[in-house]
Amino acid sequence: MIKRTIIAALLTVVAMAGQAQIVNTNYEDILDSLPTAMQEYLKMQGVQHFRVILTGEFNGKRAILKKVSCNKGKFEERILLPDIMHLVFNDSIEKLDFMAVPFGSDSLRIACFYPEIKNYRLFEDKVKADYTKILLETMTPGNGPAYPVIAYSAGIPIKGGSWVCGLRDSGTEPQLWYEKHGIKDYVYYTVTLEDDMPYDESADVYLKISKDGSVGMHKE
Repeated sequence: MIKRTIIAALLTVVAMAGQAQIVNTNYEDILDSLPTAMQEYLKMQGVQHFRVILTGEFNGKRAILKKVSCNKGKFEERILLPDIMHLVFNDSIEKLDFMAVPFGSDSLRIACFYPEIKNYRLFEDKVKADYTKILLETMTPGNGPAYPVIAYSAGIPIKGGSWVCGLRDSGTEPQLWYEKHGIKDYVYYTVTLEDDMPYDESADVYLKISKDGSVGMHKE
């Protein structure tokens, strides 16, 4: 009986470890491929960019994009795509482009694009601008089902500033940045995968976005 219990416990641990690694992220800044003068101009304008490369066994899963805001350990979550929009990941590699652009004197617009379909803009969000914060790689898949993909945050607080590289390399998922590193105010964006449902025949509009194409269904 004891041996069976140990085996069952080991299988549970293996299953949990497997679940935690469904989605992995890598990053590249395609602005680096632009001519030098254009790169310098965008830096002067405060423009930031990251291409997030997601790898996993997606198999036609619907990707739900959410924004999570942290204020001194209190979290608020908001879904960013409307119900009519079905972002479907079919392949084992998918890409999302995030761009942050200053807006007015104290705001920043963060937009997400799907490059596979003519750089389709999935959402645009506005956050309070802070010169100590940057568009930041999360560098960890977390534990699911909401996988962090990018953040807008300062680094780990240190005397006289913040340590961005230390946060990147910490391996800490964004939900724990306040608890473990004392980062009080930040936002991050997540992808949650779920089985996609066929469009509702009674719905006025159904929009599917995937590498197979973008299709709008309108009620007659």
